[in-house]
Amino acid sequence: MSFLKEKLSSHDLKERIIYSLFIFFVLFISITILSYYILPQGILKGKIPSSNVEVSNNLVISTLRIFAVNLISVIFIFIGSLFNQKRNGEKNYYSIAYNVFFMLISINAITLGTWSFSVETQAPSLIDRLLGMFNIIKRAGLWEIIGQLFITCSISHIGLLLTNDKETITRSIKSIKLSKSEIVCIILGFIFMLIGALVESIAI
Repeated sequence: MSFLKEKLSSHDLKERIIYSLFIFFVLFISITILSYYILPQGILKGKIPSSNVEVSNNLVISTLRIFAVNLISVIFIFIGSLFNQKRNGEKNYYSIAYNVFFMLISINAITLGTWSFSVETQAPSLIDRLLGMFNIIKRAGLWEIIGQLFITCSISHIGLLLTNDKETITRSIKSIKLSKSEIVCIILGFIFMLIGALVESIAI
């Protein structure tokens, strides 16, 4: 665990993205499988904000509505990124934004594992569910999650409240600096989320 925290808190953006992707796939697939066998089917249906979006016949309006609702997750990720922590002996501060992101992954995995989507369709087999997530033309999930991942990794070092065991340091907003690659990655993250919203809107 400490090894993964070190990689996620690395100053190398590529390293943060690679290890976040690794954790995402392991966590997502594991929780999907567990929820498929343990939880009742449809347990989260109607309880997820994005599943209650009012659908419009206008594709642009529908896409923007879904995109706007999905931005709620980014707000929580951003709030989490303001809090960084580490223990004595650790090199870098670990962003709480990762905890928020992994929680979102878990919710999405449970949704897939229990087939708790708002659109009424016959629940496929577990293998079809897992393979279906890679159908990026008809499924929005991967677009949205990768977009969130890019944003999370890009802003993981903007913490304003830094906690080192019992010592807490407060930074000013002016101290926040993003590299060009981090800014590009944030923009790419929003583009991925917008594409996901479009794919979901078409599917609905």
